Amino acid sequence: MVHHIAGTWALFDEDITPHMGTVGAQFMSYDRYIKTSYPGAFGSSFIVTGAAMKTNDYAAARADLFGPELAAFMKRAARGITRITFFGEELPRLENRVELASDKDEFGMPLARLIHGFDDDALALWNANFEQGMKVAKATTATTAWPGKPPFVPAAHLHGGAIMGTGPENSVTNSYGQTHEIANLWMAGPCIFPTEGASNPTYTIFAVSLRGAEYLAQNWGTVAG
Repeated sequence: MVHHIAGTWALFDEDITPHMGTVGAQFMSYDRYIKTSYPGAFGSSFIVTGAAMKTNDYAAARADLFGPELAAFMKRAARGITRITFFGEELPRLENRVELASDKDEFGMPLARLIHGFDDDALALWNANFEQGMKVAKATTATTAWPGKPPFVPAAHLHGGAIMGTGPENSVTNSYGQTHEIANLWMAGPCIFPTEGASNPTYTIFAVSLRGAEYLAQNWGTVAG
């Protein structure tokens, strides 16, 4: 699972000092976090605003421009551009998986193959977030607004691949990150998440990793033999 990203751009005539925004997801909204916020699109959405804009952001906002047109746009963007970004939840799918490939590395170990695709729910939520972003932008004094919608679905924050569960028939690890098949092999991080929400996973990663580490320390004699 990943978070699909829907970013909407807005350009203002006044100087809104976009370079003085925040770093990371410091200004956020959960107004669309309820999984049924949009008709016909299921899943939670996490909204981030006020991010600091850099030169590469100005250029990426209008990838269709070149030469003098791009230079003129970037001069305006340096003073008046902003973006509202929606991270959307992807529901777990059996089709999305990590499997062994036939190719091997220099040590003869099989390489991993990552197989992933978005289902109709994820695509519907992605499109709904763009529509919501445009509604927000049009409610402001922005002179221009447009969805930053590429021909592919941008994604971030990989989850799953070695999920936790109750046994080897349905998972890779137990709830502490201990693998079912190898007692002294432990995993930590978003790889063991069986589901996700749209929020950035950092604090959940901390919590799950700490829980696993505390359990490992308490049972070290049994695990290490």
